Amino acid sequence: MLSILKKNMSYFIGYCIVIFTLTAILTLTLGNENVVPLVMISGVLVFMLVFGPVFFNEQYEEKHRAYDFLDILPVKASEIVLVKFGLVLVTVFATVGYILLLFSVFKIAPTDWALVRSYILMGGVFCLVFAALAYVGIFSIGYTKFAMIVMSFFVLLGFVPMLIMKFYRDNMDVLVENILAFLRNVNWLSVIPLVLIGYFAMMFIAIKIKE
Repeated sequence: MLSILKKNMSYFIGYCIVIFTLTAILTLTLGNENVVPLVMISGVLVFMLVFGPVFFNEQYEEKHRAYDFLDILPVKASEIVLVKFGLVLVTVFATVGYILLLFSVFKIAPTDWALVRSYILMGGVFCLVFAALAYVGIFSIGYTKFAMIVMSFFVLLGFVPMLIMKFYRDNMDVLVENILAFLRNVNWLSVIPLVLIGYFAMMFIAIKIKE
């Protein structure tokens, strides 16, 4: 299990160093007067930090038939899955905590701080859910097939902004205010435990599939 952890951890550590350094540089460069674009960029960086190593690592695993090799070793399927899910969980918690810590040094109004915190936490929650679904999909149908499905999904997702503009063209201000109000009022003390329960449930599903 330690060898699997070391191999997978190298991808996450590399991405962490790059993303954490980039975030710190952006924070120092943009400063307190550019909090909004910095928040938006940070939300994207959370996804990059999680899905970069996940997909790069899984592509490597399939290319070199690493799972076939592990099958002949005394390594349990549960150990493989636990390492992958565990690394994602630790990475998301560390990244979200790091970004919130950076923003805490800014002079942000309490209502705006609630919005910033919710946006970053929302990004972390989506990362956990999508990463769990990704591993379930990869263990079910393989990396290549799952990657094709994901790319098709993102192509379809590109039409969402156009549909929003079409149906909410005259009510964009109302739509934006509703989204902001929702983010400000999310009860994260209830949401996060539920998300973690779902995350661990998908981890056990992934273990059963891998076995």
